[in-house]
Amino acid sequence: MRRFWRENWLVILMVAGMIGMYVFLRTPGDELASTAEFEAQVSSGRPTLVEFYSNT
Repeated sequence: MRRFWRENWLVILMVAGMIGMYVFLRTPGDELASTAEFEAQVSSGRPTLVEFYSNT
């Protein structure tokens, strides 16, 4: 087992880094239950950031 870690430490470190960056940089889902709630928030008079995402 020690030989495995010694030969593959860089690959393991890179995979762990990619997983960590995914968890740190991903965009969380919204908390709005409906489009009516979205419309109410956008038209409330406070600045709102809207992000559009397409997975195609």
